[in-house]
Amino acid sequence: MPEPPKQMNVLFIICDDLNDWILHPVDHPQVKIPNIDRLRKKSVNFTNAHAAVPVCGPSRKCLFSGLYPQTIDSYDFAAWQKVPALQNCTPLPLHFRNNGYHAYGAGKLLHEGQGGDFYTEYGYDVDYGPHPWLGEGNAQFTPHPRQYIEWEGHLPEWDMHRDLNYGPLSDVPEWKPGDVAGKPGAKGWYYKDATPFRYVDDEDRDRLPDEISVDWAIDVLKREHSDPFYLAVGLTKPHTPLYVPQKYFDMYPIEDVALPPYLENDLDDCAPTLRNRWAWGFQKFKALIDSGGIEAWREFVQAYLATITFVDDQVGRLLDTLEATSQDDNTIVVLTSDNGYHVGEKDCIQKWHLWDESTRIPLLVHVPGCSQNGQICTQPVSHIDLYPTLIDFCNLPKEPHRGKDMQLDGHSLRPFFEEEDGQDWTGPSVALTAIRDGQEIPHFSVRSGQYRYTRCANGEEEFYDHDVDPHEWTNLSTSEEHSQIKKELRDVLMDMLRSSRIPKGYA
Repeated sequence: MPEPPKQMNVLFIICDDLNDWILHPVDHPQVKIPNIDRLRKKSVNFTNAHAAVPVCGPSRKCLFSGLYPQTIDSYDFAAWQKVPALQNCTPLPLHFRNNGYHAYGAGKLLHEGQGGDFYTEYGYDVDYGPHPWLGEGNAQFTPHPRQYIEWEGHLPEWDMHRDLNYGPLSDVPEWKPGDVAGKPGAKGWYYKDATPFRYVDDEDRDRLPDEISVDWAIDVLKREHSDPFYLAVGLTKPHTPLYVPQKYFDMYPIEDVALPPYLENDLDDCAPTLRNRWAWGFQKFKALIDSGGIEAWREFVQAYLATITFVDDQVGRLLDTLEATSQDDNTIVVLTSDNGYHVGEKDCIQKWHLWDESTRIPLLVHVPGCSQNGQICTQPVSHIDLYPTLIDFCNLPKEPHRGKDMQLDGHSLRPFFEEEDGQDWTGPSVALTAIRDGQEIPHFSVRSGQYRYTRCANGEEEFYDHDVDPHEWTNLSTSEEHSQIKKELRDVLMDMLRSSRIPKGYA
């Protein structure tokens, strides 16, 4: 008798703050990503994919639970084990582990890393480094002294400085005693726990945290596997600070760096609730421009591009290793990000907003043998669709969670791998994204193929037509011409909330 088909493995790669620039959008800075492009050519490329919450902590909880934030009532950075509703949920890696897979993980998967006893083995944990250090305490997110001086007086909070720190590793930091009151100072780069990061030059140095995670994952890929595996690798880049070797900066000469599309006073017609919330991102962009003008902005864009190309090299190392094993033709490969990222658009350097720059995520999925590999899918889809998709292709039980109110909110994307039009897709016509500040009532946005409709908790609205306004520069929420389609999308939004859970107080 012929042997039954082998159960497919999964290589799941998630980056931090990697926006849609890897989709090579027209009139945006063009990033050099030969390895991601190689994966794209053999994947279904979901070009209208969106995060359920456009910030890392809640986004990852939604992805790894397959549930909307309103279902789990979590929109913030609370760890998985601290969210009551998630105690009845089986996270994606554990569902694989519970069903005969070896589940491996490394790096930033949940915001807190591993999140619990979900994996067979776990490698290096979350580290955004390398970091400067003040000589005592934790090194993580200490700003670079040179750039701290540049932004001092422009930023109201110490913590903000970390998000404007960038540059080559060759710019070795040195905090002198007394530069910061009460701190002894230190010279050199450090890991987050203040362990020295040895740096002589770019060829003679310690491994960056993402390189350590990939080294560990490569070792896993090279093993002999008697059972199927689920291997997840969380890359912390291109999350700030943007420190990578000089060669990546050299690939983007500053005089050739283009800025993203930008409209002055773009925020003027936005919903007041949205343009006045989460001021951090707006303050950082203002500080950048006030202190260094357009050239400082260009330097930040250069650093973001350089860091993405560093990420591309790590993806390439994983793909090269997989292709050299006997598992290549039996392994699903997923590449995505936890959220998008504003790099100056709408006067913002940040995520956690309900505009496309924040919500839109890259999503490349290669399933061996599928007819639609290499094709583009423009159907709006969500992070929460990844859980049901992976367990569908791997023939795992379809209802992993406990409790009658904990069915997966997402829908399997399998139809888009089997037919061009995905006619058997059972999911919604829009992708739903939400944000909430503290314990306030959340705001929701839906993205269709052509439109974005956003409704704030107090009833304020935004409406954009992407066919004529791909950068969301013109809010049409008061346009009589668009009133009917706006109403239809509002009805779709409310129907989706009714099918999951309408937050208390949301109109």
